[in-house]
Amino acid sequence: MMQPKRDMTKYRTGNRTGERDGRRAEPGQKKAFEVDHMWEVHHEIVRRRLLGQKVVNIARDLGVSETMVSYTLNSPVVRDKLDVMKGARDAETLDLAKRIRENAPKSLKLLEEIIEGEVDGTTVGVGLRAREANTMLARAGYGPITNVKGAIAHAHFSGEDIKEIKKRAIESGVKSGVVVDADLEEVG
Repeated sequence: MMQPKRDMTKYRTGNRTGERDGRRAEPGQKKAFEVDHMWEVHHEIVRRRLLGQKVVNIARDLGVSETMVSYTLNSPVVRDKLDVMKGARDAETLDLAKRIRENAPKSLKLLEEIIEGEVDGTTVGVGLRAREANTMLARAGYGPITNVKGAIAHAHFSGEDIKEIKKRAIESGVKSGVVVDADLEEVG
C-alpha cells in the first residue's frame, strides 16, 4: 500500500522568490525559502538549536529535511529570535553567578562549622567532617595526588644488562617509591 503524501503546508518556510535557477536574490528581495513567519516547527527548531542540538539531529527528530532546518536557522527572523533567546540565557547565567557569589560566604561559614564539628547545636560526625576538610584542602591546592605517572618498557635484556640498569638507577638518585623490577627469562 502506498503511503499518503505528507502534508507539508504547516512547514511552509516563506515565499519562493529570490534564488531561482541558481541566481542570487537582489538586495532587499527575499531569498528562496526564507522564513517570514515562525510556525510551530520553526519555534521548535530554534528551541532545539539553543539547547545545542546539531542540524542533522533536529531534522531527524522533527521529520523534516536538514535543508529546511538550515534555511530556518539562517533566516533573519529566526536569527533575531535566537539572539533574543541567547541574551536571556546569558542574563540568567549572570544572575545565577551573582547569587552564587553572594551565598559563598554563608557556604564557607557552614563548611567551617561542619569541620569544627557542630552545626546549630547538632554534633557532626567525623566522616562528614573529614570529607569536607579534604574538599577544602583540595580546593586550596593541597589535595591528594590524583595522577600517577609510570612507564613500562618491554624489552629483552640479559641478566647483566638488568644489573647494570639497576646500578645506574640507584647511582642517578632514583627516589624511593620507584620500582625497578624485571623478570629474568632464559631464552634458548
